[in-house]
Amino acid sequence: MKPLPILTAFKKVLGLGGPTWAAWRALVGGAFGCALTPDEAAVFRELTGGREPLSLPARMLVFAIGRRGGKDYVAVRILIYLALFVSWPLAAGEVGALLLIAVTKEQAQVAMRYLVGALESVPALWQEVASTTNDTVVFRNGIEIRIAAADKASVRGVTLLGACLDEFAFLNNYQATELLRALGPAMATQPNARLVIISSVYAANSPLGELYRRHFGTDDPHTLFALATTRQMNPNIPQSFIDEELARDPVGNSAEYLSIFRSDVAEFIDQSLVDSLTRSEPRELPRQRTTRDGSNVIYYAGLDVSGGRGDAAACAIAHVEGDRVVVDACRRWGAPHDPKVVAAQVADFLATYGLSAATGDTYGAGLARSIYNDAGIELIAAEMVRSDIYLRLLPLMTTARIELPPEPILRVELLGLERRSGRNGKESIDHRPGGHDDLANSVAIAAVCASRAMGKPGEAFVIRNEFFDDYANPERGILPRGFWDGF
Repeated sequence: MKPLPILTAFKKVLGLGGPTWAAWRALVGGAFGCALTPDEAAVFRELTGGREPLSLPARMLVFAIGRRGGKDYVAVRILIYLALFVSWPLAAGEVGALLLIAVTKEQAQVAMRYLVGALESVPALWQEVASTTNDTVVFRNGIEIRIAAADKASVRGVTLLGACLDEFAFLNNYQATELLRALGPAMATQPNARLVIISSVYAANSPLGELYRRHFGTDDPHTLFALATTRQMNPNIPQSFIDEELARDPVGNSAEYLSIFRSDVAEFIDQSLVDSLTRSEPRELPRQRTTRDGSNVIYYAGLDVSGGRGDAAACAIAHVEGDRVVVDACRRWGAPHDPKVVAAQVADFLATYGLSAATGDTYGAGLARSIYNDAGIELIAAEMVRSDIYLRLLPLMTTARIELPPEPILRVELLGLERRSGRNGKESIDHRPGGHDDLANSVAIAAVCASRAMGKPGEAFVIRNEFFDDYANPERGILPRGFWDGF
């Protein structure tokens, strides 16, 4: 298809010509260097902190938009525009790719349906499609749009013409940083490549929050940050609905619909701490009878059970050596699964360490006690809720009194944990929305149970407040100095 300005493509081909899409046209048109009307320019300034419409497209476009503001609808159309209405200097035989990266595989599948639906709804666009797979659309001009879950490996080895990071705020800091590190080199050979970050807002102490502080309202020709509420971008959402949502959850839904970053959410554990506590190998330690000092080894098991539909089940084994806890092994059974089959496999796993009992959190123990009893496992209810178990895990980590196995999923789950402050001042720890912590929970239970052997019999490991200070500090840097300079 012939090259077109993005505003023309939006209005005439891509289905964004109606009055309810006016704010999106002003924002995207101004970001891509299109001429705007005075009214459109005023909208652009309102959404970008007073910036004037750009004369040339920015290399990185960040759109922080309230929930139900039309983000996914617009994101796939920006990618279609880049694939079909822009000329790219590709060498003979070179394949140019555009990526839409979602937080999870499930969200990636939803994005793929949005993409195919957008193409099928316009016959002229569908005629340009050469083939489709479960995660890729190949156009007749040789350019591909690929849908992938958030994984730096999906970025490497391709020539990227552009990428769209969907719901970037809900990646943990490690995932976000590694993805951005990989995207820079992948787009380096294409000077007109675009990185589009499109997301609701979430934690203030996050890579998206850092981008907001650095770029909102600043005159940077390479990066544009726009911030908008749901109704600014989608006036079809009734104000009464927003009001009801705010009354139900003022803090959470102020982020969701008003795009106000949350100051009550912070990363729980950082990457350097987790990596410093992880042994290089093996992933699972064999059973041993005595420690180096000749003491008998006593193993403890932590279990995160699942009904088999949405969440994984997980089990971890730990023991004490001197003044530290060693997590010997952890295993995970993904969903969907048959809980009875998994219970039998957990029993086999425990038996390799001479165990027939495991501790589960209060929710899990009540949910599946009979299933695990039938498998020959005594399921013991923990004395603490999940959040308190994590709070007792933290001092083991900050004082380097725990050894973790080199399990990639465990690493991702630990880095995805968040600390939240409630209205009463009580802190809670949990995974971020859309995330999982099944393996992390089982490891925390096993480690905390084992840690009691380091004190007097029956004594819980003591937590001192100073261990938390660095992790609760909202000024702590997320990314290294100068990280964004390459974008």
